[in-house]
Amino acid sequence: MNRAQVDITIVGLGPGAVGRQTVAVQQVLDEAGQVFARTHDGIDFGDLLSRGNVTDVLTLRDPRAVSGGRWAAATHAICDATARGPVVLATPGHPRFGEMLVAETIEAARHRGLSVRVLDGISVLDLVSTSLGVDPIAESVQLFDARKIAVLAAERPFAGGRFTGSPRRPMLFTHAYDATICRGLHQILGDLFPAQHSLTRIEAAGMPGERISEHPLADLGALGGNVVVFWIPAMDDLEAGTDPRTMQRITARLRQPDGCPWDRKQTRESLRKPMIDELYEVVDAIDRGDPAHLAEELGDLFLLILMQAQIAHEANEFSIEDVYSGIATKIVGRHPHVFGDAVVDTEADLSGVWAEAKAKEKAVSGDRGGKDIDGEPFSMPALERAARVLKKDPVADDNAPELLRLVSEIVARGEDPETVLRQQLRDHVAKQL
Repeated sequence: MNRAQVDITIVGLGPGAVGRQTVAVQQVLDEAGQVFARTHDGIDFGDLLSRGNVTDVLTLRDPRAVSGGRWAAATHAICDATARGPVVLATPGHPRFGEMLVAETIEAARHRGLSVRVLDGISVLDLVSTSLGVDPIAESVQLFDARKIAVLAAERPFAGGRFTGSPRRPMLFTHAYDATICRGLHQILGDLFPAQHSLTRIEAAGMPGERISEHPLADLGALGGNVVVFWIPAMDDLEAGTDPRTMQRITARLRQPDGCPWDRKQTRESLRKPMIDELYEVVDAIDRGDPAHLAEELGDLFLLILMQAQIAHEANEFSIEDVYSGIATKIVGRHPHVFGDAVVDTEADLSGVWAEAKAKEKAVSGDRGGKDIDGEPFSMPALERAARVLKKDPVADDNAPELLRLVSEIVARGEDPETVLRQQLRDHVAKQL
C-alpha cells in the first residue's frame, strides 16, 4: 500500500466489555476520528455508543434485502466516509468470524482502491473454549454458522451432501438467533444424531450473564437466542454409523491382522457370489415395496463394496476414495446440462450429450473390454442376456437350438423369460409340497 494512513481499520470488540478488548483495538478506538459500530442485541455497547463520533451501522441495514444486499448502504457509507479521513469499523467478537458486514466492506473497499487492515478480537471460539474447558485444536472442532446450515432444511430431500459435518467430531454452531434457525438446524442434525444425543447451549459466552445448560437434541428447535451457540459433542467412532467413514473404519478393522479370521481370509473372488446374492436381495426388497428391508439390504451391499475396496487398498491397487472420486468425476462429466452450461431441450439433445461424454471418457481411459460380442457384460446371467439380445434380434430359423427358440417366442410375446421361468419353478415346487 502506498498510503501514509490506512483508510479503513476493522477491529474486533470481543464480547463487548472494555476490559475484554485488546490493547491495540482500544488504542485505535481512542484515536479514531470516525467510528462505525456494528452492535448486537444482548451485548452491551453503551460505552462505545456514548461517544459522539460513533455511528451504529444497524441503522443503515436493510432487513428486507436478500442476503448479500442488507449491508450495501452501510458499506457505501463507510467507504464514502474515508473522503473525510481514516475510518474505524468495530464489530462484536472477531471481525473474521461470521461477519458478513466485514466481508462486504473489504470487497467494497477493494473495488474503490481503499486500503484496509483488520485487528483481532476475542472470538466466539475463544470464549466457548474457555467456558467449556475444551481445546478446539486437539478435539478437531467443526465450526458452522447455524444460519447457513438451517436453510438446507428447506431443500430436503435434495440437500444430500450439502452439510459436511461429521458426528465423529464435535461441532460448534454460532448465530443460532431464533426458533426458525434452530428448527432447521434440528432437521439437519436429526439425520446424524439420535434424538436423545446431548448438546450444550451456551448463552452470552464470556459475558456477565453467561448461562450454560444441557439438553437433548430433540429440544433444539426451541433453544435459540440472540447470543446463543450450541456445542454438539462427538459420538464414538463405532457408534457414529451415519458417517460413511465409520463403516469404512469398521471394514478396515475387520481386515487388520488381529481382526476377524473370516473377513481376513476373504478375497475379491470369494466375495463375488455374495455380492451377486446381496444384489438379488436388494431387488427382492424393491419388488416387495419394503423400504426398511431395502435400507438394510443396501447396507449389506455397501459393506461388500467397502470390502472390495479395502482388499484393493491392501494390495496398493485403489482405495474407496478412488471409487468415490471416479464415480463423481464420471457423473458430473456426463451431466453438463446439470453441473455445467450445456442446454438440453429434447431427448435427442440428452442422448447427444450422453454420447459425447462417454466418447470423451473412452478417449481418456480407452476400451476396457467390459462387454462380450453381443454388447452385454460377460457375467450377466444367460437368460437375462438372451432376453436382451433376442428382443433386438429374434430367432427366425426353425433349425435354431430349441431353448433359444423358446426364449425368443417368450420375448416376442412381450413377456420376460426370467419372470416366466421363475413362476414355473414356483409352480413346480408347489406341486411337490
